[in-house]
Amino acid sequence: MGIRLEVLQFFDEANNSLVHRIPPEGSADIKYGAQLIVHEQQEAIFFRDGKAMDGFGPGRYTLTTQNIPILTRILTIPWEKSPFQSQVYFIGKQTFLDQKWGTRQPIVFRDSEFGMVRLRSFGKFSFRCVDGKLLLNELVGTQGKYSTEEITSFMRDLVVARMTDLMGTLGISILDLAAKYDEIASGTRAKVAEEFGKYGLELVDFFINAITPPEEVQKAIDQRASMGAIGNLNAFLQYQAAQSMTKMAEQPGGGAGGAMGMGMGAGFGMMMPGMINQAMHGQQFNPTGGPPPAGGAPGGMPGGGAPGGGGGPAAPPPVTPPAGGAAAGGLAAAGAAAAAAFDDLEGGSPAAEIDVKSVIASVAETAGYQVQSSGNRLNITVPIGTLRKQVVEIDFDRQDEEGDALVAIRSICGPATDGNAMKLLKYNSRLVYGAFAVVPHSGGDMVAIQANILATAVDAMSAGRMIASIAWQADKVEEKLMGTDNH
Repeated sequence: MGIRLEVLQFFDEANNSLVHRIPPEGSADIKYGAQLIVHEQQEAIFFRDGKAMDGFGPGRYTLTTQNIPILTRILTIPWEKSPFQSQVYFIGKQTFLDQKWGTRQPIVFRDSEFGMVRLRSFGKFSFRCVDGKLLLNELVGTQGKYSTEEITSFMRDLVVARMTDLMGTLGISILDLAAKYDEIASGTRAKVAEEFGKYGLELVDFFINAITPPEEVQKAIDQRASMGAIGNLNAFLQYQAAQSMTKMAEQPGGGAGGAMGMGMGAGFGMMMPGMINQAMHGQQFNPTGGPPPAGGAPGGMPGGGAPGGGGGPAAPPPVTPPAGGAAAGGLAAAGAAAAAAFDDLEGGSPAAEIDVKSVIASVAETAGYQVQSSGNRLNITVPIGTLRKQVVEIDFDRQDEEGDALVAIRSICGPATDGNAMKLLKYNSRLVYGAFAVVPHSGGDMVAIQANILATAVDAMSAGRMIASIAWQADKVEEKLMGTDNH
């Protein structure tokens, strides 16, 4: 049964209808002489007998159909409805603004400074229809309504794909991306113009609100800004030590943590004069106990390890006794006087033996490292700038030839090969802590940086410095050998 459609027009109140059909449910026997009104920024396409007959711009038009009132009703009595069906599609030609886009999954980006990082990006774009018939044939089909939400999902994925391809050719750091937003947007718009044109659409505007790395990369950027340059071992150790002091100050004292805090405080008390002295002379403080600059006051901290050594305390310089009996007599008299001054002191019980494993675990946890305990072994995961991590294995079951307890600290770098053996041996003289060694691991021979230290010589300060140093060095070697972050 026919419906009376004498005036055909459409108002898009929500401003999100790209295509709207009258009648919405399909087709109707539009009567001969019906009036079609097309408004500005609209286009109407008249379909009769399943074919697009004509397109209409803004204005009023009289439609010519085969449905003549009364006569058509009489002639179509044998059928359920008139066989002369027609419909009108109204197409919005205005520019649709404020269309949002964003990456559903992070974009893998090769950064010149941070390596492989994942980025997220979001922004807005606007588009409009430039060819109504092409849009109907390619995208809409026989749908009664086609909104901007339906097409935006497809367009968003298309835009992100082309922008990802463009960003892969930039070869710059994420720190410089903010200055390239306009260039990236212009390049993306040029890349997608032809593909939008295939559907009768035009990308009018495209701009980027932000390109952001994930949270862990943002923390690495903040950390780099805090410590100046994470690529320097000396700066890395000082930064890690300073962070440990801050976290230690936030914890209540007592137990193993209190003993560890006393050790840390004493260590930094000895470091502070050297740091101030060298800062005043415009020099960089050396926490590894190396020789002081010529002509300057010693600024190194006692306990620095020699290259390739285990990082134990350095031997004090020999004391030369003064010559002459008078001098010797004077020293004896001074000693006797000093002894008399301590006659009222009472002897005490010997100091309790320190649990080395608990001390090292407390140091690692205070520094924010992940600690896993398995029997008499600790596995400590040390973040290297938060972008990479390195596992340091600490074994408390070893002894030296004389039966004294040893603490073995090592970190795996990668598979051992004959080609690298001599090169790694030469590097031993340049290591701050530990030495390269070949150790069995996971069914094969692996290169590791290992340091052995007497359990009685372990203190909180040296343990924290050695763990951070070995992890940093091993991670750099692993990155060169394997290019990955497996260990």
